[in-house]
Amino acid sequence: MAEIMTIDHPKWDLFVELLEEAVEEHGCDAETQRLARTILHAMPGIDVEESLNWMESCAGFCDCEILLNVDPLAWEQRVD
Repeated sequence: MAEIMTIDHPKWDLFVELLEEAVEEHGCDAETQRLARTILHAMPGIDVEESLNWMESCAGFCDCEILLNVDPLAWEQRVD
């Protein structure tokens, strides 16, 4: 069964690192999760569509919003 990539997933930090590098190299078009989708497809066992839906529910509607809005949730959870 495929897993959903959330801030609790053991590969979340790797996903964020790869997404940061991709956004830095290619930029964010502010309309899609294009880069995140590509990265998630390369990660075996991840349900890409459900992962992106979850990120949207946390205000991650594009690649840079995933980094700015969703990833800070991971830091807040670690502090609590």
